[in-house]
Amino acid sequence: MEEISRNMPDIENDLSKVIQGMRNISVTFKATDIISDTACFGRLQFKEQKQSLPGLKSINFHTGKVKVLFKINITGNSISGIFVNDDIIITDYEKNRIVYHDNKGNQTGVLNIPNHPTDITKVNDQTVAVSSDAQKIFIINVKPLTLTKTIDTTVPTWGLCLVENEYITAYSKTIYWLNAETGAKTKELPTSTDTRFVTCYKKNEFIYENNSNFVKREAFVGKSFQYNHSSLINPFNQEIDEDGNIYVLGYGSHSIHQLTPTGQLIRIIPVSDIDNTVTYPWVMRFKRNTNRFLLTFHASRGPVLVCEIE
Repeated sequence: MEEISRNMPDIENDLSKVIQGMRNISVTFKATDIISDTACFGRLQFKEQKQSLPGLKSINFHTGKVKVLFKINITGNSISGIFVNDDIIITDYEKNRIVYHDNKGNQTGVLNIPNHPTDITKVNDQTVAVSSDAQKIFIINVKPLTLTKTIDTTVPTWGLCLVENEYITAYSKTIYWLNAETGAKTKELPTSTDTRFVTCYKKNEFIYENNSNFVKREAFVGKSFQYNHSSLINPFNQEIDEDGNIYVLGYGSHSIHQLTPTGQLIRIIPVSDIDNTVTYPWVMRFKRNTNRFLLTFHASRGPVLVCEIE
């Protein structure tokens, strides 16, 4: 029973993931007045609803309270991290290391690397890629935690994401696309500020900081937008939840701006409402298809928080 109780949060997350993909679809016909010279007799109404199960927690990303589940005591400059499978990997910039944790936050492995790690992205279930401001990308096997390959790049690499066969990174007013095998630059895009992170929807859809108080969503196919707010300062990092909502971290304003997928403000979450001992949020990353995320901080202003939206 104790083991079942410990695993209940993971069981709920797995069930929620399945239910998120289920839909209750209904079609109704609404009649209109029949006119002799028209072929229209009414209209079909299509309705789609997410399913829910009695007794299972329902998540509302727009209104749910943010709850801290546990803390990982790694602090310093430029801390980043991701969920890999059920575990957590943190990059420790100042100590030149990658630290592996289980899903309860217990440290289970450490890998020292030769340069400062700046960000991390998932390659597959067994492999991650770690960027370094020394113009390198380290390919790391997660179990056991081992360095398997080093890719030398010709451009600075800070934030990192992988889409199809390209890494996307940014530094000093430029976004770069790099060949995932060789690290060679395939294209670049100038920005208006010292952009550090790029959050990708797809290969040609991404969001990034483009000024000290606004972010820009670029879409080569679809709608682009810019979001700015007087209380948003230094929106270095962004994240997206399973419903497509966008989270913009205000490093200088100590807050998270939550937006709809089309860039409309939903709410502003001060980081002090999550934990009143932290400031300067740096990186936010969701565990995919769940309500759980990790939140890191810059300049020794807090440990890594593992949270969920209730």
